[in-house]
Amino acid sequence: MLSVPPRLTAFQGFDALFHSIEGFIAAGANLASDMNAREAIRNLAQFLPRAVTDGNDLNARTHVAFANTLSGAVMTLTLLTSQHGLEHALSAYHPNLPHGAGLIMLSKAYFSYFIRNHPCDSRFVELAQLLGMSEAKDPEDFITALENLKKACGVEDLKMSDYGITPDEFETFMRNTREVMGVMFSSDRVQMSDEDIVQIFAESYR
Repeated sequence: MLSVPPRLTAFQGFDALFHSIEGFIAAGANLASDMNAREAIRNLAQFLPRAVTDGNDLNARTHVAFANTLSGAVMTLTLLTSQHGLEHALSAYHPNLPHGAGLIMLSKAYFSYFIRNHPCDSRFVELAQLLGMSEAKDPEDFITALENLKKACGVEDLKMSDYGITPDEFETFMRNTREVMGVMFSSDRVQMSDEDIVQIFAESYR
């Protein structure tokens, strides 16, 4: 892992992070998945920026690897939500797009959709706190905490257009995620319409 460059370290770390965040807001979240998700998110919030900044920081690498393992457990303990389904459509049509980068691009619009619909406000507040915002009181604080972590890891300015993605593909992505990863929508606490999915892609586009 010491040889993994900073950018890919960040992408991998955020993939692990979103495994745990999705599992934490999933309809099937449970005692075991929550336990693993909380610890994974704490570790990534604290140590991923360090691992990105200094890839030779063995302590940071160890904690990120630990969090990654925990996030893998979360994925087996509860079905992840549809964020991963949406991203897999992006990477399917644009294989040069790293999976973690696609998740980062989608994350603000994706989680904002759920926050607006209020299926689990207390969980989003706790997620913000796990990401280091101890004073968080509102679900929207999660978005602020997430954006702060992106900045700390230098991935806040990713653009779909840099990977050849164009807005005329959004309907195709929506159909792909429904057909190939449709089961993941059953884990969402709020059910998206096809139009909602297209809108998330549109809001994420730069």
